[in-house]
Amino acid sequence: MEFNATFIVAFVSFIVFVFIMNIILYKPINDIVKKRKNYIDANYNEAKNNSEKTKSILEDRKNKLSKARFEAKESVDEKINLAKDKKDKITSDAKNQAKEKIEQERLNNINASNEAKNALKGEVKNLAQIICDKFFVTQEKITDIDNDLVEKIMRE
Repeated sequence: MEFNATFIVAFVSFIVFVFIMNIILYKPINDIVKKRKNYIDANYNEAKNNSEKTKSILEDRKNKLSKARFEAKESVDEKINLAKDKKDKITSDAKNQAKEKIEQERLNNINASNEAKNALKGEVKNLAQIICDKFFVTQEKITDIDNDLVEKIMRE
């Protein structure tokens, strides 16, 4: 191979061509690639930040919902307990009133029974006299009554 001027001209023209291509084609393409890379990186970082914010918001929402459910449950439990206490108090008051009425009626019945017994005791002498007059021909008057015997008979 021989070195002549065409080789040098081809070499110089190649260098000039690379230089011109670098200015016209490669630098603008490299600038576009850099801008695109910066744009993609910025969008990626923004998406990453938004993802973290979303996770934070979701976690906050979850915590608030959990807290609200807990407070609602406490409120419902408190209202249920108040209602149970009120029910128990009303039931207890009703039972006490019923016991008092039953006791009062029992005392009234005992008093009425005692009054009836006392009234019958008073009538025993009269009844005994009437029976004696009907069965016995003699007109004897009953003067003394055995109260213990009358009590025993009335209990039976």
